Amino acid sequence: MANILQVTPSPVQTDNRTLPTGQEARNQVQNPRIHNPVDPTRVVRADGQQGGRTGTATGEGSPGILDYDSNYGAFVQKLNSNPSTAGLLEQIIFQDTAGMPEDQAQLAQLLKELSASLQMQSAEELLNFFMEQGAAQVKYSGAFFDGLRNILTQNTSDGLKEAVLELLKSYNDFSAGPHLLTQMRTLADQIHDQLLTPFREEFRQELSQMNWYAANGDTEANAQALNGRIIPFLSNYISRTHDYGAVRDSVMLFILNAVKYENGSQDGMMKLFQRLVGNREFSYFYKGDAQSDLDSTLAAMHRSQAGNKFADALASLLERGGRGEAGVEQMLQFQSISQNILLNESVYMPLIHLLMPFSYEGKEVMSEIWVDPDAGEDGEEGGRKIRMLLQFQIQRLGSFDMVLEFQGWNVNMQLCVPPALQGEFDAIQENVTGILKNNGMKPGRMTVTEKRGELRLESVFPEIREKERTVNVRI
Repeated sequence: MANILQVTPSPVQTDNRTLPTGQEARNQVQNPRIHNPVDPTRVVRADGQQGGRTGTATGEGSPGILDYDSNYGAFVQKLNSNPSTAGLLEQIIFQDTAGMPEDQAQLAQLLKELSASLQMQSAEELLNFFMEQGAAQVKYSGAFFDGLRNILTQNTSDGLKEAVLELLKSYNDFSAGPHLLTQMRTLADQIHDQLLTPFREEFRQELSQMNWYAANGDTEANAQALNGRIIPFLSNYISRTHDYGAVRDSVMLFILNAVKYENGSQDGMMKLFQRLVGNREFSYFYKGDAQSDLDSTLAAMHRSQAGNKFADALASLLERGGRGEAGVEQMLQFQSISQNILLNESVYMPLIHLLMPFSYEGKEVMSEIWVDPDAGEDGEEGGRKIRMLLQFQIQRLGSFDMVLEFQGWNVNMQLCVPPALQGEFDAIQENVTGILKNNGMKPGRMTVTEKRGELRLESVFPEIREKERTVNVRI
């Protein structure tokens, strides 16, 4: 069948040339021809240097040729080069459980809790699980933020846009309140151990003023303790002892988190909201009931903070496994998963990335979802184009790749299935088409083919290279 979405696996490398000797790089540098004429409107490479992928910024690769990729470009390369998070996670959750040390009772309990959180008894429970994980990953979603995005993209006054940005900044700190408290507590313990011994007891007494379990948004009492007692003590300590080592770095991080925590006051956020809706332009550009939309957003955020059993159990498991509690031979695997998951929090992340392991109807499934919500401009079909890559493995069956394109209610699909289902292509296409129609979708181009090789993100989402809007240099 035709490859309707033009998605193909990476070609097999057949280049049998020997390793580079560096002669090409030397010839390039010695060539007197001007390769990069001066252009005052843009940043160009130094003369004699063409291309940005012949080496690295640390001098690796061809001698004398540096890698001038942007930070964003380097991040995208890292996404493609990292081992599959889903594959590593599957080995831990569904395969290596029995191999964990028997003397680690706490680790065994975590594995039990994680497995229990992945047992789905009905389609409705599975849907709720997907929605919960999606809500935890996508912070700025819903009608309220859609309305604010509309304001920022319109030709509005600078005052209105400034009010929107101030509110978003306060909401960001407000939503991160519990995390900021945890970070400050961890940093406080670290600072305590770094202080000179005569000062530790006094610092511990100052910390006793903090309520580490304060309700989210209720920052007044803790802010008074931070600004009136703890931060002045630390400032005085450094000025008296001239201790400019590791303790000062920890103190600076502590103060940074304290400032963000204080800015996350719920009262302060609501004052900014009232200031925003009081702007005379606001009602013209915001379509809907802003107060009702904000209340729905806050309610969803509180539900998410109330507890995500899967995320909490996974975080604890990765922390303990990274310390070697699951066996020294497993440490690297746990650390690799943690690093890959942390990539989702990078400001350079161009896609929405979700991990969805679950067990349903006696089958264990490991799924991974990549979504580009801005894969194209609004078209005649209505609505923005959304592209999704869904990769999943079904126990005793094999791995699948599904590429979907949505625009309004219209959907195109390309499904790659394992060789075991080679004779079922027509039946699979008919069943999937029926599912889409039953859910109000309008199927367009639909193909089912055999899976050959692994898909690279850049082949499915070529737009991620076009999202770069920074100066093309690396510092």
